[in-house]
Amino acid sequence: MAGPTVDIDAFLNGVKFRPFHVKVMLIGALAMLVDGFDLGVLSWVLPKISDQFGVSRTSLTWVLSMQQVGMVLGAFLIAPFADQIGRRTLLVLCLGGVAATCFVTIFTDSIWALAICRLLTGMFASSVIANMVALASELAPARQRSTVVTVVLAGAMPGALLGSAMQAFLLEPYGWHVAFWIGTAMPLLLIPVIYFLLPESPKFLAARNPDDPRLKAIVLALMPEGEGEAVILSRRDVPEKRPSTVSLVRDLFTPGLALPTILLWLSFIASFGFISAALWKTTVFHDTIGLNWSQVGITTAIGTAFGATGMLTIGLMIDKFGFKAIVPTYFIVAAAAAIGMGVFAPGWGMFAALALNALAQHAAHAGLASIASTLYPTRNRATGVGWAYGAGRVASIVGPWYGMLALHYHWGAIGYFFLLAAPLAFAGAVIWMLLTLKPLDPGTRTVGH
Repeated sequence: MAGPTVDIDAFLNGVKFRPFHVKVMLIGALAMLVDGFDLGVLSWVLPKISDQFGVSRTSLTWVLSMQQVGMVLGAFLIAPFADQIGRRTLLVLCLGGVAATCFVTIFTDSIWALAICRLLTGMFASSVIANMVALASELAPARQRSTVVTVVLAGAMPGALLGSAMQAFLLEPYGWHVAFWIGTAMPLLLIPVIYFLLPESPKFLAARNPDDPRLKAIVLALMPEGEGEAVILSRRDVPEKRPSTVSLVRDLFTPGLALPTILLWLSFIASFGFISAALWKTTVFHDTIGLNWSQVGITTAIGTAFGATGMLTIGLMIDKFGFKAIVPTYFIVAAAAAIGMGVFAPGWGMFAALALNALAQHAAHAGLASIASTLYPTRNRATGVGWAYGAGRVASIVGPWYGMLALHYHWGAIGYFFLLAAPLAFAGAVIWMLLTLKPLDPGTRTVGH
């Protein structure tokens, strides 16, 4: 006999954590690994590129900004298509785009060609991030949602660790081209994994057709053997037609969401302002502080290891103590540690401050993604997350120029790292205001799921 009719949101929120969810986290982390490498690769090899093309380090600032422009365009224009064609479909297409643009980069012979390739890579890569966050959020049980999202995002850190190994062992003997060969191969290897093993969002499928056989397969995978057959999914969310991108964006500013959306965007802007200004860290460590390439690789490895630790643990902290107690605090700690890097350079204190900054900053940034995926309903979740990332990426366009100030005016390590602390402190204050205005339980959704 058939069981009761249930809403897909209620069903997914209430299921127990199962091997199905582990598979989603692992594949999602692999997608973030690819993004973590391909988005950081230019900053890691920038001194080598400037030497080959015979230009100064700072004259390549606009190339770093072009990548950020691409990420803005991708978040605003490409990511929302997932709310129309599906999360998994867009992930496959965008990973193919990342591979293609990295491959073309290998054969560039001018700064302009390099900039165009980075623009396109940024467009595809930023869409991967937004839609992987939305998909992981929609597949996770309510009680473990923040943990699942932040673990997926933590996958970017092994990508950075791969970058540190590339700096230490491959960059000197093989040149900067080897980095983009790696950047081409990884997304190509991942595409079949996502296509054959990663499920589409069940909430997206239910909103289009509750009778979709893929939806039934997901239900069976999430239930103990024999119990999934009894579940009948509600048809109440089926729309008459697919929503337009304009309507999906307009819904972000409905009563009760407008001010939280603005505050969320400001916090993303500040957080990405730090990230893009920090693209000069490799150059500062090597040229200003005087570390050799092996030591620079160590700083990247420290940042990666402690950043991954923060991202892997903040979800558990949020699920236990709530967003407001954790995310703003982590931002303030990250700001203080950024100052410490400048004050204590080049001694052991700099490395300790670097570890603390990486742990707190990466964790807090992952917490922002979890907040965004909790704030918005299924109908426009990919749009909400994508546009929040897009707003942050706008700051990323000017962030490299902001970080360059310390190099251009010879402010030294102290001046550079003091600059990095400011946006982190601002992000902590703004996200505290948002969570005071609209308290969010990491295990719930807003009205209109």
